[in-house]
Amino acid sequence: MQATAWQRRAARVAIMPAVFGLGCAAAIVSKDRAGSQNVTPPVQPSAQVLGVQSAFEQVADKLRPSVVFIESRQTVNGGPVMRFRQGAMQGQDFPFSIPGFPGQGNGRFRAMPQDPQFPQHATASGSGVIVRSDGYILTNDHVVAGADRVTVHLQDGRELTGQVKRDYRSDLAVVKIDANNLPAAELGNSDTVKTGQWAIAFGSPFGLSDTMTVGVISALHRSQQIGESAQDQRYYSSLIQTDASINPGNSGGALVDVYGRVIGINVAIESPSGGNVGIGFAIPSNTARYVMDQLITKGTVTRGYLGVKPITPTYKQKQAYGVKSGALVQQVSENTPAAAAGLQVEDIILKYDGRDVQNEYELRDMVARTAPDTKVSLLVKRNGSEQTVRVTIAAAPAVDTVTTRTQAPVETVPKGKLGVQVGDASDPQIRESLGTKAGEKGAVVTEVVEGSPAQEAGIRAGDVIVRLAGKAIDNAAALSAVSHSLPKSGSVTAVIKRQGGTMLVEITLE
Repeated sequence: MQATAWQRRAARVAIMPAVFGLGCAAAIVSKDRAGSQNVTPPVQPSAQVLGVQSAFEQVADKLRPSVVFIESRQTVNGGPVMRFRQGAMQGQDFPFSIPGFPGQGNGRFRAMPQDPQFPQHATASGSGVIVRSDGYILTNDHVVAGADRVTVHLQDGRELTGQVKRDYRSDLAVVKIDANNLPAAELGNSDTVKTGQWAIAFGSPFGLSDTMTVGVISALHRSQQIGESAQDQRYYSSLIQTDASINPGNSGGALVDVYGRVIGINVAIESPSGGNVGIGFAIPSNTARYVMDQLITKGTVTRGYLGVKPITPTYKQKQAYGVKSGALVQQVSENTPAAAAGLQVEDIILKYDGRDVQNEYELRDMVARTAPDTKVSLLVKRNGSEQTVRVTIAAAPAVDTVTTRTQAPVETVPKGKLGVQVGDASDPQIRESLGTKAGEKGAVVTEVVEGSPAQEAGIRAGDVIVRLAGKAIDNAAALSAVSHSLPKSGSVTAVIKRQGGTMLVEITLE
């Protein structure tokens, strides 16, 4: 998104006459010299180079009419009128400057509380891609979130107001405009995309609409948690990474292949400066298609929900569990389909409803696309043997809730190799302070040493350790005994309970 696109555009318009004048002069000189110059180009590219260039030109001709510039406007709380005054004044002053216009920084704005209040508007901009000829446009949710007015700028010059349907979880949205016979782009199959393929990005970086950049697919299945604060963070489980130049304002634009098929919707960049450094991300087109179809037909997106946190097992974990692929269950939440079906932390899910599960991304996608109340069978590997678990998929909750536990005052066992102090989960004082259940077994973490292996693994006070290095932990003494038998280096797994769920962590020993 780019909040100052129109200011920059105004600056460019202001200098257009001078640029145009130079262009005219150059054109006259070229015309005078044309007769004396050889028409043969100084370099004759190979047929292969010309073929690549021609392919990019064809993609540009096909895609540019389908990519739009989106301006969103949000009404914010009205405030006092800000009047410009020359020089310093009494009252609350604010520095005044306009980007692109040097030498105008000596004035001041001053709030005039006695003036009437008027609605104030915040504007932002992004991109979108036409996906249906009858006026449906795909973009990012963060481009249009909170907007009370969305304006779509088509390549032919038309400016149309759009109606928005949003899906926060996927960061996708559909904008409907009143138009027909639009040049719709074709959504490709992102499951067939491979690292190293050409990638072409379209959009409006910094408000520069109708921009095309070229790169390659740098990586697949990137998981990212993006947001400036906990309130606005979104989790993207599987993104396409590209080095095609993507900048603020490209959000919602198309990432396409050399066939002109949309394989992703540009969504974010990794950048220390805010500009492109060659690491951009796009939401896969298959995810976009699934969300888009539901938004258009139902106005909302319904997803299946299992209640586990899966991870793709590492090479070492595959060797330890004796599998070649699958999704390792790292966490099971209470009162979920997974908990009701008896799924356990450290289960390896090998098949989902008869289909092979290669990694966590495939499992997440399979579950999300399963209709709620559907009964499915899971083939899991547990304690060295395979077994079938039957589960009824639920509807994904609208909002994830997080609760915070207070730290228990009880300290009974020395910190040891892990760097934790623990108490018995059955201790009445601990039950009262942490809310553990009567009869619950395990060792409750009461303190974590700064910089310890436990802290590095993400263990925190209030966690209940129920399994360490494959051995059951019933109380603090059991944890102490297992901890003393651990090697001095390497890694060890632990199963912990936290905030109503069970999860697997890997601890690297010093």
